[in-house]
Amino acid sequence: MKEILVIGSGSWGTTIALMLAQKGYRIDIWSFEEAVEEELNRYGTNKKYIGEYFFPADSIYAFGTDKIDKAADRIKPCLVIFAVPSQFIRSVVLKLDDFIAKSCKNAFAVVSVAKGIEKETNLRISQILKELLPDYLKDKIAALSGPNISSEILRKLPSVSTISSENESILGTLQKIFSSDYFRVYTNKDIIGVELCGALKNIIAIAAGLSDGLGYGSNTKASIITRGLFELEKFGRNYGAESRTFAGIAGMGDLITTCVSYASRNRLVGERLAKGENIDSIKNSMSMVAEGIETTKAVYDMSGKLKIELPIIKCVYDIIYKNENVMKSVELLMGRSFKSEY
Repeated sequence: MKEILVIGSGSWGTTIALMLAQKGYRIDIWSFEEAVEEELNRYGTNKKYIGEYFFPADSIYAFGTDKIDKAADRIKPCLVIFAVPSQFIRSVVLKLDDFIAKSCKNAFAVVSVAKGIEKETNLRISQILKELLPDYLKDKIAALSGPNISSEILRKLPSVSTISSENESILGTLQKIFSSDYFRVYTNKDIIGVELCGALKNIIAIAAGLSDGLGYGSNTKASIITRGLFELEKFGRNYGAESRTFAGIAGMGDLITTCVSYASRNRLVGERLAKGENIDSIKNSMSMVAEGIETTKAVYDMSGKLKIELPIIKCVYDIIYKNENVMKSVELLMGRSFKSEY
């Protein structure tokens, strides 16, 4: 039985771990939370993050930082998956540095499944991993991204996703590992575009939530999605992404899902902001990270350096970080000077 290491035991990390365990893989999962680690080992469940779903018998081994030395002796994965929010990925890799160096020498690939941009450095997750991982893993980095709400994947509802890497030689194997009869994975060589789509769509989802919170309708939501996609593509082209990626699974596909799904954490952030809650109380009340909050600041700073105009993203930034009135922001957005669509 092949062994896969999942670093991160939140909703998406555990969902992917369960999906792979159900395919027959042996799963090792690192958890920051001792209670989650203990529950996974004792009962094969993670009720906090995925509810009443069980791992197959003897398919899961969970460990925390306190058991890292013991884990390093027994874990030899063929694949490493990072399911850690973008703002914590650096600290987690540094914390697990010795463990990774000892245990992961035979891994053929390292896959990030999170979506975001590090606000201090403006780096994508694959760039952070390339900076910090041992040399023998630097050319084996990939990203999985797409319209993948974890609660729907757990229910085995049909979905697609994209696996991307600069190293084309690992894509075919990764495609086979992640694919199932309800989860179809496509390959894409444009990792820059795939990662930027996954990060920036969360900002547009906050804008979509603002619309929901204000009681606006389908016209408004469609306007946000289409103009938001234009901003994603405009930003991405400046960083070397391919335009067609934004029209595909990681772009339009993920954008639609995140903007319309009531399970979308980022959409919910926008809805709650529109109803008068402040951003700190929203963040403190959430058990899982809404990546779009921090990504908004990173992208706003990056667009300023590029001197490109991203009106929707600026609107979200002003509401979150300048405490701008939501209705006033809408008026400013709709009152901009007239121009061509493209």
